[in-house]
Formats: sequence, C-alpha cells, structure tokens
Amino acid sequence: MLTGKLVYLRLMEEKDVAYKVKWVNDPEIRATLNFDFPISEIATKQWLYKNAINETRRDFIICTLEYDRPIGFCGFLNIDRKNSKAESYMTIGEKDYWGKGYAKEVRNLLLEYAFMELNLNKVYSYVWTNNEKMIKLNENAGFIKEGILVQDIFSHGEFRDRVIMGLLREDYLKKYQLKQE
Repeated sequence: MLTGKLVYLRLMEEKDVAYKVKWVNDPEIRATLNFDFPISEIATKQWLYKNAINETRRDFIICTLEYDRPIGFCGFLNIDRKNSKAESYMTIGEKDYWGKGYAKEVRNLLLEYAFMELNLNKVYSYVWTNNEKMIKLNENAGFIKEGILVQDIFSHGEFRDRVIMGLLREDYLKKYQLKQE
C-alpha cells in the first residue's frame, strides 16, 4: 500500500469493480479516458482477473485516508523492465474530490513508487490535447511535453490527438532533491 497525507493506493480488488464501472461509464469522466463504452461489471471482473497477475502493469484504487472511501483508480501500463519505463495513468472518479489536491498527491505517490520501488528510468503519460488539467498536473510534477501524436487514437467517434509527456528518473531526483542510490 502506498500512503500519502490525503490518500492511499492499494491494488485493485474484485470489490472495486463496481466503482470503476460507475466512473468509466460517467460521460464527464469518460471524456478524459480512452475506453470502449459502455463497460460492464462482468467484463471488468474478467479484465481484473487477467491483469492481476500481469507483471507489465499495476492497477491501484485510490482511497481517502479520512473516510477510507474509494475515489478513483490509477497505475502503470506497459511496465518495460528491459527499457526501464512505464506508462502512468490516473482518474479521480468522485467529482467532489476534483480540484482539492488529491490528483497531485496521487501523481507524487505513483512517481515515488515508479522511481524508488520499481527503479524505473522513465515514466510517461498520454494525455488528450484538450485535457489541460492533466497536462498542467503532469508539468507541475516535472513531466515535459515530448510531442503531439496527431490523430493517434480513434476514440469517442473520432481520431484524436494526444500529447506524450515524460519524466526521467534523474529529473525526478533533482526536482525532489533525492539522492540516487
């Protein structure tokens, strides 16, 4: 379990499937995601069982420390040990927790896990070009825009552009004034 001041992250369990389905099926939240729609609990359970043992990903549920309430999901995809990198993702699904510092803490917990526990060299993230809040969140955490992938993904009925953002271990260590081991 990864613990901050506001939230903790724990691996996703079967009891969390209903939350994920609710959040992904919400139109306002789904607008920021790349999911086939709609998703069901039975398919999400099957996805969870398959991916719980997949060494190339880590899927967490975000819970508040104060009320032990699930408020979102996050994690890493495409964990590549040979090239020492992984794709990071996150969603705050409970809208009353938007804009209150929860996403910032989740981003920091994920980066600490990636660089200090998984010992990765790079974390990257794909963001829709119109998702200004996520772009700013990533930039504040030290990510840089590496490029724009034009008409990269067919999602929401159209080809969409994505920004690829990345953060290197050395830049993370400098930003957070940590010593390399």
